[in-house]
Amino acid sequence: MRGYLLGILVLLKYCICGDVVNFDGDIKDFVVGNSKLFVLTEHRLHQMRHDLHEEKRKDITNATHHNRVNILVPFDTNGTLITCGTFEDGYCEVLDINDITNSIYNETTLLVGPRQNGKSVAFISGRYLLVGKKDEDAKAQDNRYSVVSLLSTLQNQSGGIFSRTAESSEAFIQSTVRDVEFVDGFQRVSPSESYLFLNAKTDSERKVLVLWMNSSKGKKSDIIKSLQAATIRCCSDKVRPVLVASTVIPSVNGVIWAGAFSAQNQQDPENSALALYDISNVQGQVKGFCANGEKPCGSESELQPLSVLFKYSSISAVAADRNGSWIVLFIGTSDGQLIKLELDEKFTPGCPTVLYKSDDEQAVLPRMPFDPVDFKHIYIALKKQLRRVSVVPCAKYSTLKDCRAALDPLCGWCVNTLRCSTQDECSKSSWVFTPKDSLQELLVSFQVWAEKPFSKITLHLSLSLESTENPTFSCTFTTGSVKLCDGSDLDAVFPNCYCSFSNQLLSIGGLNISAEVAVGDQKITERLVLKDCLNIKDNSPSASYTQCVRCISAGCHWSSSSQRCEWAHERGPKLNIQDACNDVLYETKYEEPEILSLEPSKASFHGRNNVLLRGRNLESVTKIRVQGDLECIPKESPVLDRSSDTLRFHIPPSATKGTVKVCVVTPDDRCHGNSIITYSSQPSCTGIQPTVTWSSGGRKIHVQGSNLEVVESVIIRPFDKVLKTQYNTSSGDMWFHSHPYDGGGQFRLLLNVGNTTVDCGYLSYEYDPEFSGFTTLQVASDLQVNIKKTLDMLNLRISEVTVTGLQGDQQYPCVLEKIESNAVICKIKGESGAIIAVDSLTDVWFQSPPYDGRGLFILVLNVGNATEDDRYLFFESDPKFT
Repeated sequence: MRGYLLGILVLLKYCICGDVVNFDGDIKDFVVGNSKLFVLTEHRLHQMRHDLHEEKRKDITNATHHNRVNILVPFDTNGTLITCGTFEDGYCEVLDINDITNSIYNETTLLVGPRQNGKSVAFISGRYLLVGKKDEDAKAQDNRYSVVSLLSTLQNQSGGIFSRTAESSEAFIQSTVRDVEFVDGFQRVSPSESYLFLNAKTDSERKVLVLWMNSSKGKKSDIIKSLQAATIRCCSDKVRPVLVASTVIPSVNGVIWAGAFSAQNQQDPENSALALYDISNVQGQVKGFCANGEKPCGSESELQPLSVLFKYSSISAVAADRNGSWIVLFIGTSDGQLIKLELDEKFTPGCPTVLYKSDDEQAVLPRMPFDPVDFKHIYIALKKQLRRVSVVPCAKYSTLKDCRAALDPLCGWCVNTLRCSTQDECSKSSWVFTPKDSLQELLVSFQVWAEKPFSKITLHLSLSLESTENPTFSCTFTTGSVKLCDGSDLDAVFPNCYCSFSNQLLSIGGLNISAEVAVGDQKITERLVLKDCLNIKDNSPSASYTQCVRCISAGCHWSSSSQRCEWAHERGPKLNIQDACNDVLYETKYEEPEILSLEPSKASFHGRNNVLLRGRNLESVTKIRVQGDLECIPKESPVLDRSSDTLRFHIPPSATKGTVKVCVVTPDDRCHGNSIITYSSQPSCTGIQPTVTWSSGGRKIHVQGSNLEVVESVIIRPFDKVLKTQYNTSSGDMWFHSHPYDGGGQFRLLLNVGNTTVDCGYLSYEYDPEFSGFTTLQVASDLQVNIKKTLDMLNLRISEVTVTGLQGDQQYPCVLEKIESNAVICKIKGESGAIIAVDSLTDVWFQSPPYDGRGLFILVLNVGNATEDDRYLFFESDPKFT
């Protein structure tokens, strides 16, 4: 039994739960080799399989020394793992990559990585170990600092293993800039090139630099002398001079690189930006960086972004993969999210989707490697936790419509196996997928035109799909129970359907049509009302924006010359409302609404109820629109109640954290205003203080935890009593006042967040405190009052009690000094030489207001001439005194 319990404790300390591992220390670094994964924590190095099963571990601390490993590089072709650290004067060790407990080579008094907690970058460059780090050993009088070194990886190389000696001198890059921070680097295989990315800070500016070297050269000195460099700028809307993470995007031609840049303002919802650059030809130099022995570099070259893809308050990591013409980016955030973003061949982004969202605000560490076996999983680290996350969650989509709606270029519908899958999982079958130019298009779209002379109407239905083969495909159009077209009037060739019918079927109110499309066994049904294009008119004197919107929405043609809706006479390019009606003049029949404030403006990803919007001219507002990044499909919320200057609405739940824009919609579908709502993690509750309240209610209960500002109320179960919460923005303190309950016991406490609840432990009820008389003691000129109290579990606080003494009509405040288990002690301050006598005590108050708002608790203790019977005073269920 004892061994069984010990096993449980070990499992809790080091938990493997599916594709998640919780370590007993913070993750400092982790790397992925061809066959193994290595995780470095504060105290040990773990060797794991790609499925996160641990194989070996190596302690890096002992009773007397702490070995801080800061270089961790797999050398797969050599079958080794290189580790370097700061044990004593520094050291490097070569471990067997298949058994890290087997040390192949060890060298001491060798400092390769940073001495303290500075950042460094290290990777295999050709046959050497390239290390970029800040020079922490520089002297005050130095004006040049070593920032990049090339070290041998084999004993038979020049100078021996771990030497940076070249043929005639040491191989390193110098800088006249003291303050540098290396962020990332990589080795390109063909051609063999090394890239390093760093932040440099001088007295006048911050900037991001890229250093390039030709790794194919055989000599270390020649590699160093091939140095080229450039400054990387981001972005046009605001300066973001600090690089936080980066990734190279696989490409046959050229080198496309993505960098996450920060403006260093965490309160800015667009503080960080992800931008693409072509770094194929880094040419030139940057001031202050040059090879050892060369004169200081003076010329400058700059790189500007090809595209700015994504803006967020706090990007912390980025990784990338390529699938045909698609680029797929994975973005880690400081609030614990992993976001997937697809780009087409023109670098146009689609809608971001969340692959993982933590319940707290732990940041994703900058390194996010893929599983090298199939690239279908990515590894992310959050403080003490390592996760293996699927990047192609196709299996969770059960229909073709859902599979396409995911807009994931890696997922398609396998017609034979009847499931959403990757292409390699769909052999010998039609694989139906999203076209490369259809990120912003709906699955089903319609066009309509009239053949000349105006006797027949053709309805065209198009699916935004492609297929590797020709799948079974059919279409049916019905109105009521009657087929609209058949035989030669119906044409269906994947992914298009054409239905022709007589114009006499059109009525003034339009023709209700049900269109059913079958791709294999998958059926997609859409309904539409076909309008007579010539009868889509507006009552205003001139053509209006609303008329154009109605025209394009009906599949008709808007004539910009005649400013009216017409029948098209042939199939044309598909237009959206924004393109077709952008230049149409419109007349507003209302005063344009404005948004002045939102209260509150922060919600968890569960949403929030009853948000107050203040503004002007709000009478014409029909709904509230919540718009996320990248022009994706917005969420809409109805107006609950309104006046001319206020609206109430619910903030809808969100799949992502971060900021969204809020505007108010008028009847012409235009959106006005631009306010911000911030979505955060759900709140966590670590406890309440105090945990006990008195039965008459009104005690102030403080809730402890994080993100408590998004809590709307608390619920006491099983009463389902909803209690209002109050939150202090400056202190982060949240509290509520307990409700009355005539009895004792322990009850569950829940935090109400949007339409969900978060557990917050238990609140206990005890009977009201009881007091039984008092005594006084003259202390110098003061009068000490000792009030007798019955033992209880309430743990009264000084802030909760107020005592006033009476002598005739004169009142004396009694200042609380301490509360003991059986007594309340206070002092009435007297003037020098004066003797105070107290006839009675009044106003022993419990300061928190009662739940029902009836006032404060009052106690009158009459002593002296008072009889035993009139020592008692009761106010219904308020505290009892005897």
